[in-house]
Amino acid sequence: MNKFDINFFQKYIPEWQELISVIHTHPIQILKWLMVKISLFAILPSFFFYYSKSLQEFVPFYVLESLLIIVFVKVIYDIFDWYNDVWIITNDWVISLERSFLKTNADSISFDNIEWIWVEQEWIFDKLFMKWDLVIHKIWDDSFVLKDAINPFKAVDTLEEISQYEEEEHIEDDKFDMIMDALWWVVWNYLENKDTQKNEKQQKLEEVIEKVEKSKSTIDLR
Repeated sequence: MNKFDINFFQKYIPEWQELISVIHTHPIQILKWLMVKISLFAILPSFFFYYSKSLQEFVPFYVLESLLIIVFVKVIYDIFDWYNDVWIITNDWVISLERSFLKTNADSISFDNIEWIWVEQEWIFDKLFMKWDLVIHKIWDDSFVLKDAINPFKAVDTLEEISQYEEEEHIEDDKFDMIMDALWWVVWNYLENKDTQKNEKQQKLEEVIEKVEKSKSTIDLR
């Protein structure tokens, strides 16, 4: 994971979470649409405008300039939109982020609620470009889907490693809690028995003192 991803997406996770990885959709998904839009709305209009005198007389040049500016802005928007449709993996959660200039949608799932993870292939060239759909199935019959993820098998390995690590951490925490509970029980019993013995000794001492006070004989202190 590059430093730009770390700095850019860090703001979308809580402070107590650790950013592990960011999974993007494959760039070919955005490139093919950009090529179509640029060809239809920038290259072809420019070609016809510069090689057609009648079109130049009919359409002012500023119209072409305005069209090119609009296309440029749309391309920037599409790239920004593509870059922000990601999965953010932390040490506890998977966050599905869909962000644009106008809105931001974020949903999250903890590793405890993940039932299984798999990849889906839509067409035969997905394997060639290493872009498959990445799917997380939740325990309540709901799913997270990241369309056309980059190198999805590496992402699956990352998710499984973190999930297994978190499971081992939970086991260690449970063992620690069991040990602490046992120690607390031992200490509590010790203090309880100690207080009981102390009360018994105190009671016996009070009985002896009471007998001495009631006795009229002389006490030899030698």
